[in-house]
Amino acid sequence: DFIKISLLLLLALVLFTVNLGGYDLWPADEPRYGQVAWEMISTGEYVLPHVNGQPYTEKPPLFFWLVAALSYPVGDVTPWTTRLPSVAAGIITLTFTFLMARRLFDSRTALWTCLILITMQRFWWNSRFGQIDMTLTACLTVGLYAFLRFQEKRELRWLPLFYLAATLGLYAK
Repeated sequence: DFIKISLLLLLALVLFTVNLGGYDLWPADEPRYGQVAWEMISTGEYVLPHVNGQPYTEKPPLFFWLVAALSYPVGDVTPWTTRLPSVAAGIITLTFTFLMARRLFDSRTALWTCLILITMQRFWWNSRFGQIDMTLTACLTVGLYAFLRFQEKRELRWLPLFYLAATLGLYAK
């Protein structure tokens, strides 16, 4: 299973990152979200997001924090750093989809489930686009997996992961 999931995630990484930074941020969301992260880095204000100096309360801050964290080391918000959180969220979603499908069915079904998911246009697009949706999807998928594991044997050790995923989902969207 380790080899299967590793190859699957490698394929996803290639599909999600080919030419990722090769084009500008696309309106309307990507430039605005990049601007929010840029202002966080520029002003040091990470609690209340801003756009053009005005408070931006339309979305919670998790995605902007991720973009800012990836942009800070390179010194600027770029198309690559704006889209990379979505790539990571796509990989996380695939990982936990595989684990869930394997748990509910078998390894072969899990592999095919993820191969189909990778090739779905909207999933691929959202895993490459600097938008909040894939971050929320990853949080939901992790939460569903943790809840499934909790339901199987009522093992309380899975509840913290469930609650963490739910909390991050609230901070995502």
